[in-house]
Amino acid sequence: MSASILTGESDIAKIMLKSGLSIAGLVIVILSTVTTTFLDAYSAGISSESIFSKLKGKYVAVVVTIVGVIAAIVYPMDDITNFLYLIGSVFAPMIAIQIADFFILKKDRANKAVDICNIIVWLAGFAAYRFLLNVDTIVGNTLPDMVFTIILCIIVTKIADKITSKSKKA
Repeated sequence: MSASILTGESDIAKIMLKSGLSIAGLVIVILSTVTTTFLDAYSAGISSESIFSKLKGKYVAVVVTIVGVIAAIVYPMDDITNFLYLIGSVFAPMIAIQIADFFILKKDRANKAVDICNIIVWLAGFAAYRFLLNVDTIVGNTLPDMVFTIILCIIVTKIADKITSKSKKA
């Protein structure tokens, strides 16, 4: 803030330029980008290795890096808002289901490959997030979607548990 007041600029690049730190600023941006991107690519490689044991994490990381560089060159990065909303609409309901399962319902689903009820709840949470993009709320759309998805997950799980317990008795 003091640098902004001193230089009369709010853009960090202009502040560093006026301060005579343009080369240092460039080095900081390059190093931070490289280290962050390395971690992302390495994480993708290790994650794919965890899912598909025949893949080598290092090679997948290299492929992810190459694909990322090509995508950065080809696709316009001026407005990635829709992409960020897509990520939010995928992960917000997914995390909400995990919160409901683990912390509220105390369900251990480690032995299940797929839980159809939670897939349906996730799809409903995804649709609700996309709907909430058109609704103006004070807290945005992620929190209302997560609350909706948690409540829906609890209701669906309770109903599914009742149906399962009745079918076991019969």
